[in-house]
Amino acid sequence: MEKYPLDWLKTSCEQVHCRPIAERTWRKWLRLCEVQQYAREVEKQQALWLLTLAYMKKLEPNKKITLFQIKFKLSGNPYAELHLAEAIYNACFTNAVGKDLPEIILRVTGKQVTLRTLYRWAQKQQVAFKASKRLTRPEVEQWIRLAAA
Repeated sequence: MEKYPLDWLKTSCEQVHCRPIAERTWRKWLRLCEVQQYAREVEKQQALWLLTLAYMKKLEPNKKITLFQIKFKLSGNPYAELHLAEAIYNACFTNAVGKDLPEIILRVTGKQVTLRTLYRWAQKQQVAFKASKRLTRPEVEQWIRLAAA
């Protein structure tokens, strides 16, 4: 079963919602979508619920929304799951940090790479790499191409 990191999912929800989501609001949304407290990852179904909630709140910010309404919205649109899965995929590239790179490479290429390997590749390619450095989308895509080769 696929799981998605919550920090990436929150970034994706903010993109769908077109504005930042306050911590208190985010906690409410997590409770509504039945995400376990202190969870760091969520299953695909919960991720779809959260992204759908972000979209519904964008359209009607003051409306009270239930989990039933979210499920109904998803079932009414056959392409919703595809678009939301694409939003999750794009969130993986947004605000990525160097230490997240092995997981991103694993998800995209299926190759398991360690941070140590990334440091060696960086030294060989004469590219700056740090585990704590934020990576831009082109940098992440460059690392994916390097790992796929």
